[in-house]
Amino acid sequence: EEDSHLVYRGGGDVGSAECITAIQDGWFVTGHDDGRLLLWKEEKKRPVGDVIKAAHGQENGVARSVISCGALGLSDVLATGSSDGYLRLWKVNTDGKDAGITPLESIPVHGYINSIVMGPEGKFCVVAVGQEPRLGRWDRVARAKNRVAIIRLKRSSTECSLWLAHEYSGIYREYG
Repeated sequence: EEDSHLVYRGGGDVGSAECITAIQDGWFVTGHDDGRLLLWKEEKKRPVGDVIKAAHGQENGVARSVISCGALGLSDVLATGSSDGYLRLWKVNTDGKDAGITPLESIPVHGYINSIVMGPEGKFCVVAVGQEPRLGRWDRVARAKNRVAIIRLKRSSTECSLWLAHEYSGIYREYG
């Protein structure tokens, strides 16, 4: 007996996927080299909800790549990174027709954010930051340091499942 599989296609003009992370059971998000964020449902071959274009802005008229993404498991919080100087937090809605991704907050982090991991219960976020992108040396943020940064997160009082970054100094420990 043969197993079947789905091929997920973002559309004809969507760039290649740079990162992927699971949000909830059957839901995942992809970040692309053309700056797009796409929300997917396991049973669908096409993205669900609105496509976020240029999630990390543009540089010289070209959208920055979404280099890394991480999520707090079984929640509605997504974090993405690029080279624009910010770790971005997003709220992911998986409710039927209202499914989509909306911005929450931007936390200053200087350099390429090459990897993101959310800590247990979303109390903190660990990001790997570098002068260059993890998959090549075609660009460089000269004043950035290669390091690991830990960013403390605090639960919002308005919604139980929503976590927001606190302390706009952002990074409370840097290693490297």
